[in-house]
Amino acid sequence: MKYIGFLVGYNDPDYSWASAGEAEQAAEMDAHGAFTEAVERREDSTLLGGEALTDGDSATVLRQVDGDVTLTDGPFSEATEGIGGFYLLDAPNLDVAVELFAALTPYVIEIRPVDTSVS
Repeated sequence: MKYIGFLVGYNDPDYSWASAGEAEQAAEMDAHGAFTEAVERREDSTLLGGEALTDGDSATVLRQVDGDVTLTDGPFSEATEGIGGFYLLDAPNLDVAVELFAALTPYVIEIRPVDTSVS
């Protein structure tokens, strides 16, 4: 089953990549490497993709109502945490997905199954 893990925020709400020191940034990158290695060690799971995202203030929101398209700047809604990135993982079940995503310790992660009924 496919799961997407949204990297919603950091466990430390005061942390920011831009203000983090070299050691903190290296530790964060090590967590991404540990996640990738944990997935690669499992024969029943595959990392299908993932990307870092720019800050929410660079977002464009598209709304379409009655054929009229409206674009607005900024994230979809006001939130204290934004989505910093995502990983798409193929794992046999949620327990395995949770085990693997747990390697990304600096983050709060929202895990959702991919809806395969819409295709």
